[in-house]
Amino acid sequence: MFGYVTVGKNQMTADEYDVFRAYYCGLCRAMGKAASQVSRFGLSYDIAFLAIVLSSLADAEPAEGCGRCMAHPFKKSRYVKYDPVLEYCASAGVILGYAKLADDLCDDRSVKAALGMLALRRGFGRSRRRCPEVYDAIKERLRLLGELEKSGCASVDEPAEEFGRITELLFTPAFVTGEATRRALAWLGYNLGRWIYILDAYNDYESDIRTGSYNPFIAAGGLKADAVEMSLTITLSNIASAFELIDFKRNRDIIGKMIYISLRQKQDSILGIPRTKDVDE
Repeated sequence: MFGYVTVGKNQMTADEYDVFRAYYCGLCRAMGKAASQVSRFGLSYDIAFLAIVLSSLADAEPAEGCGRCMAHPFKKSRYVKYDPVLEYCASAGVILGYAKLADDLCDDRSVKAALGMLALRRGFGRSRRRCPEVYDAIKERLRLLGELEKSGCASVDEPAEEFGRITELLFTPAFVTGEATRRALAWLGYNLGRWIYILDAYNDYESDIRTGSYNPFIAAGGLKADAVEMSLTITLSNIASAFELIDFKRNRDIIGKMIYISLRQKQDSILGIPRTKDVDE
């Protein structure tokens, strides 16, 4: 369900893109340290976006390094060094990935999910011990989401609500203080999750018809493209409104471009709306 947060490389300056890549590479390293080396294969732009948002709220600049890694053994890359924010994001990303695999295994008896859980088992155990409250909350929300899907819920809003609550949780860790900031982050996270769920359901509509898998649009009797576009656009507007209320200490332009440009272009791409510039997938 992830993979919808993208980076519009052509809309960023070279320096801005380098900063984002530093977070992406730093988070990759953090997943190896906080969880396991195998966990690094589950890295996504979605979790990197979470990392840069939370890190950009801190007063102190994150420390950086430059070095080689398994993915780029012959080239040194700039990266943000391991810190509490990256540790949290790495652990939360592994927990979410593992919990989703467990849910898939329970629902579909998926061999792929079982193998994925086996590969992530060690990293998941370490992440769960580090963030037990995150695991408990995600597990409960996925349970509620699963019940809605099993019941054949014909409302896209209800399952999107549950998935939105998961991302709301991820964007409001305990170390973020300030009630106004937490409210804005919660609204941003909730609407991002809602947007991801609806866009994913739209994107999977044809394949879910072929496989007989649950899809809220199928359960509702079919797609109404104009209504879907309106719902997604309103949700993007809510994300933008939340962004404008947050006092970022740095990287505001990078985060803003991802919200205002990259998310919209990804939406237009999935909905088949013509666009003039591509998003770096």
